[in-house]
Amino acid sequence: MVTISKDKPVLAELDIFVTQPDQQWLLVDSLVAYTQNILKQQPGYIASAIHRSFDGFRVINYVQWQSQEDYQVYINNQEISLATQITGFFNPDSHLYEIFISEPGDSRLEITAGKGELINFGIFKLKDPANQPRFLEFTAEAIRQISGQPGLITTHFHRSLDGARAINYGLWSSQEEYAKMNANPPMAEPLLQMKSLANNEFQMSLYEVVFAEIAA
Repeated sequence: MVTISKDKPVLAELDIFVTQPDQQWLLVDSLVAYTQNILKQQPGYIASAIHRSFDGFRVINYVQWQSQEDYQVYINNQEISLATQITGFFNPDSHLYEIFISEPGDSRLEITAGKGELINFGIFKLKDPANQPRFLEFTAEAIRQISGQPGLITTHFHRSLDGARAINYGLWSSQEEYAKMNANPPMAEPLLQMKSLANNEFQMSLYEVVFAEIAA
């Protein structure tokens, strides 16, 4: 089980793969094998979850690490890197994140495969990493305005430690409520400011958790 909470002092690596629908499950299977055979044996690894988008175009690997030092040792070992072990696909967009803000503030999300969770990833690529602090000010306002939105169970907004990315991890009760929010977003004004600072790869598609693993 993977536990996501702002109060949990761990860091999260997000690997975002772009793929094609007819290749999505092959990529998932490759990541599962990589996790079981290599990733979970690495010092500092805590847990991970593999997500697939329902539209078939993305796979996102969410990996928790005890420290930035453990993550650096892992990514600096080219013999076990994702790029060398997961071949035949586009290289993922990979960064290390911490949770910047959660709603509700004390929410604790526990995710496992096969439970039918509906996950949304709001992906923002900062045009200038130096603007991440300002971007997060608008993010905090957006989170405040979306609080209590029907269908939104919890949301956890992540910021990359290098300033280059920001990603929202939201859990929804139904695709219908999620679609209603997108049709009339309550945080339209701060979202507009966020988009002025970052290229938004927010997708309408929701995701499901297809695999979860914890350290050996």
